[in-house]
Amino acid sequence: MKYTPMIEQYLKIKKDYQDAFVFYRLGDFYEMFFEDATRASKILEITLTARDGGAEKIPMCGVPFHSSSAYIDTLVNNGYKVAICEQVSEPGQGKIVERKVVQVITPGTYMNYKNYDENNYLGSAYVKDNNIYFAFCDIMTGDSRCTVLKNMTDLQDEVLKNNIKEVISIKDQELDISAYITEVELNNDITKEKTSNITDSNLRIACDVLLDYIEKTQNKDISSLKDFEVYFKDKFVYMTNYSLKNLEVTQNMANGGKKGSLLSIVDKTSTAAGSRKLKKWLENPLLDLKEIKKRQEIVEDFTKHYFEKADVKTSLKEVYDLERISTKVSYNIVSPKELLNLKKTLAQIPEIKKLLLGFESNKLKDIAENIDELTDLYDYLEETIHEEAGQTVKDGNVIKLGFNEELDSYKNASKNGNRILLEIEEREKERTGVKNLKVGYNKIFGYFIEVSKVGLKTIDPTELGYHRKQTLSNCERFVSEELKKVEEHIVNSKTKIEELELQLFQEVKTKIHNYIVRLQRVANTLSDIDVFVSLSDVAEEYGYVKPEFNDNNIIDIVDGRHPIVERNVSADSYISNDCKVDKDNNILLITGPNMSGKSTYMRQLALIVILAQIGSFVPATSANLPIFDKIFTRIGASDDLAGGKSTFMVEMIEAKNALVESTANSLLIFDEIGRGTSTYDGIALAQSILEYINNTIKCKTLFSTHYHELTKLENITQGIKNIHVSAKEDHGKLIFLYKINEGPIEKSYGIHVAQLAHLPEDVIVGANKILRELESGNKGSEDLVDNARYNKVLLNETSSQESEEKLREKIRQELEKEYSSKVVREGVVKIDEEALRAQLRQELEKEFSSRVVKEDVVKVDEEFLRQQLRQELEKELKEELEKTIRKQLKAEEKSEKNYAKLQLDFDGDNEKFDEIKKQLESVNFLETTPMQAFNLLYELQRKISEDVK
Repeated sequence: MKYTPMIEQYLKIKKDYQDAFVFYRLGDFYEMFFEDATRASKILEITLTARDGGAEKIPMCGVPFHSSSAYIDTLVNNGYKVAICEQVSEPGQGKIVERKVVQVITPGTYMNYKNYDENNYLGSAYVKDNNIYFAFCDIMTGDSRCTVLKNMTDLQDEVLKNNIKEVISIKDQELDISAYITEVELNNDITKEKTSNITDSNLRIACDVLLDYIEKTQNKDISSLKDFEVYFKDKFVYMTNYSLKNLEVTQNMANGGKKGSLLSIVDKTSTAAGSRKLKKWLENPLLDLKEIKKRQEIVEDFTKHYFEKADVKTSLKEVYDLERISTKVSYNIVSPKELLNLKKTLAQIPEIKKLLLGFESNKLKDIAENIDELTDLYDYLEETIHEEAGQTVKDGNVIKLGFNEELDSYKNASKNGNRILLEIEEREKERTGVKNLKVGYNKIFGYFIEVSKVGLKTIDPTELGYHRKQTLSNCERFVSEELKKVEEHIVNSKTKIEELELQLFQEVKTKIHNYIVRLQRVANTLSDIDVFVSLSDVAEEYGYVKPEFNDNNIIDIVDGRHPIVERNVSADSYISNDCKVDKDNNILLITGPNMSGKSTYMRQLALIVILAQIGSFVPATSANLPIFDKIFTRIGASDDLAGGKSTFMVEMIEAKNALVESTANSLLIFDEIGRGTSTYDGIALAQSILEYINNTIKCKTLFSTHYHELTKLENITQGIKNIHVSAKEDHGKLIFLYKINEGPIEKSYGIHVAQLAHLPEDVIVGANKILRELESGNKGSEDLVDNARYNKVLLNETSSQESEEKLREKIRQELEKEYSSKVVREGVVKIDEEALRAQLRQELEKEFSSRVVKEDVVKVDEEFLRQQLRQELEKELKEELEKTIRKQLKAEEKSEKNYAKLQLDFDGDNEKFDEIKKQLESVNFLETTPMQAFNLLYELQRKISEDVK
C-alpha cells in the first residue's frame, strides 16, 4: 500500500517503537496516527480525526506542543511509554523534514518537575545464584543506589518503600512485584565507567543494565547520576513496606498522601532536597549508635542557638533545588531562569558556612569546613546570566551586557532602533499635524504608521511618501521608506541577538557541566543541614527530648506521646503514657476496649524508636531505649484481593515473616493476632505465637488482644506482663481514659463501643440481654491454657456431666425453636441439616472455650472431645427430629384442608399408588437423615397431589 512520504517516514520510526505512543512533531503539534491515534484519543479524551495518507484516510489525533506535558503525564501515569519524535532539520525545498526519536518517556524515566518533594526511581533487577541484585536511581536528582536482596519479598518491599515506578528485568526472569516491568536482553559486554567502584560482578551487571537503559531511552549524558551507593540492609533498621504503611511513617493510610503522616509532622524543611532527605532518613533509621549520636549532637546544638539557627534557616529559604538543576545541566535542558536560580543559591553558601562555623558542635563545624563555596562558578554566572532571564532564550535578556562585544553591538542597535521609532513618531506628528498619529508593530505587517479616519481628512498620504499597508474601520496603516529601513535594522538586530544568545547560552551550560560533581556534593550537604534544622525546630516547638540509649535491652519511656495524634488534638486533652519493658519482661500483653487507644499506644512506641534512631529528639519527658535492628508490625485488617489472599491469610503471612526474620534485638508490634478465625483457633495461635516470641526470639514485643484468657499467661510464664488501657462507666455510658495501667482489663466494653457507633437500639438491647444470659450460663467459668506443660485444653471436669447435660438441653431448645420457625405447612418443609450442625459447632465452641481447671487438672484432647460430643449430640438431634417429623405429619393428617392431598389409598388398584407403596415400604426411616426423609415425603406428596387433581 502506497502512503505519502511523511507517513512512510512515520511508519519507519514507529517500527522501532512498537511498545510506545509515538509523538510525531508536525509544526506546533505532536501528531499520532493509526492505532496510536485510536487508543490515545480515548485515553486522553481528544478528538479523533483522519488525514489523507496517500492510499487511504488514516486515523489521526494530536496535542499542542506547548501543552504536551499534561498529555504525557496522563499516558505515563497510566503505565504507557511515549516516544518523542522531533524535527532535527530545517525544511528544504522539495525535501521532507528529517525526524528522529530524541527521548522515550517511561514511568521510571519521566522527569516530572512539578513534584519537587518526591523522587521518581527507575530500578533494575538481576536474579542470579538465589540472590536478587538490585539497582535504582532517580534520573532527576542523580540519586543512585544498589544492594543485594535475598528473595522476591525483599524486592517487593524495596520497590514499594522507594515508590519505584518501573523495574528493568532481564528477559525470562519472573518478577512478582508491583511495578511497571520492562524486559531487556542481557548484554554481558555492557560496562559503564560509573560502576567501576562496584566489586560484586553481579551487582555491577544490575547497575550497568540500568545505565544502559537510561542512555538508550533518554539520549542524554548520564554523568549527572551520582556514583552508585552500595548499601547493606544491616546498616539500617529493617522495616517492611507494610510496617511503614501501618505506622504512617511517610504516607497516611487513608489515601497515601503525606498529610497525617509522621513525615508531615517533623518536616519543617526549607528546601525540596531537604524534604526528600528527611523522607529517606525516616524510611531508613540507623543502627550505628556513633552516627546516631553525631546527628543528635548537631540537632541539640541547633536547638541551643535559636537566633543563629533562624539566620541559617533564612539563608536556606533562598536555596533552590541544586540536585535537579545540576541534572538538567547534564541533560542540556536547563533554562536561563534556572541558571539564575543557581546563582542565587550559590550566593547563600558563604553566609551559611560562616554561620555554621559559629556553632559549638565540632560535628557541625566539620561539616561547615568541608562546604565548597563554589565562588568561581558564582562569579562566572554573575558575569554571564542576566538578572531578568526568562524560561526560554526566545524570551530575551539571557546574557548580560559586557560579556560579549558582538552581542552588545546588536543589543545597542536594537535599543537605538526603538529610540529611532519614537523619534519618527514625534517628527511625523509635527509634519502632519495629526496629534494621535502613532508608530506601531504587529507580527503580520511589521512596523507601520497609523492615522485615524479623522486625521486622514487633513493630509495627503501620497505627498507625505506614505504607502497604504492596511485599512481598518477606524484608521489606515501606512509604511514609509525610512520606516522600512529602520524595521530591517531592528529585525536583523533581534534575529542576531536571539541567535547569538542561544549560542552563548549553550557555551555557558557546557562550562557549568564541569561543576556537576561539586554541585552534587554541596547539594547533599545543604539538604543534611536543612534536615537538622527541621528536627531542631520540631524538638523546640513540640517539646521533644533527646533520647538516651542503653545496651541492657530496656525500654523506659516516661510520658511518651504519639507524635501524629498529639498534633491533632488539643494540648490539654492529650493523655501521655509511660512504656517500661525491663530485662525480666520482653512482652507487654495489652487488653482494653476497642477505641480505647491500644493501637495508638503500640504505634507510639514504634514511632518514638524510629525518631530516636534517625538522630531526632522524641515526644516524651524522658526516653531510654536499646538499639533495635528490625521493626515488624501486624496492625489492622487488610486483604490482598489481587493476590487471592484473605485477611486472615495476609495476617498469617505477615506474622510468619516477623517471626522468621526477627532477632533478640527486634521490636514486634502485634495487634489482635488470631481474630480472623474461630475462637479456639485464634486463642491457640495467639498463645503459641506469644510463647514462641518469649521462649525462642526473646525480643521486645507489644501484643494487644481481646482474648482475655491469654492474660493468665502472666501467672504461668516468665517474661509476659499484663497492662491495659483503662475505661470507666458513668451512668451506663462508657468513658475512655486512654491511660495505661498494669494488669489485665476487667471488662471488654464491646457493647458500649457498639452503642457509641450508634447501632440500632434494638440491637444494643438484644446484645445486653444475650450477654447477661451468657454470663449467667458461664458463671464461675474461666479459661487457662498452659502450653508449656500440656499443650492441651484443660477442662474442669468436677461437674462435667452436669455441664454437658445443660449444654444438650440448651442446644435442644435452640434447635426446636429454629425448627418450628422453618416449617411451612402448605409448602415445602425444609431443614438445612448442615446449618444445624454448624450451629451445633458454634454452641460447642462457645461453651467450652471459656472453661478452666480450678481444682482437678485433667488432660483432655480438644479435638477428641469435640468429636465425641458432636457425635452424641448429633445422634440425639436425629432422634428428636424424627419424633418432631412424626408429630408434624400426624398434625397435618388431621387438617381437613390438606387431608385430600395427604391421604394415601394403598389398597387401591392404581399402579402409581402401588409404586408409591413399594417405595415407602423400602425406606428405613431410622437410617435416613431428617433432610432425606423430608425430601422423600415431599416428593410423594407432590405425586399424590397431581393424582388428586
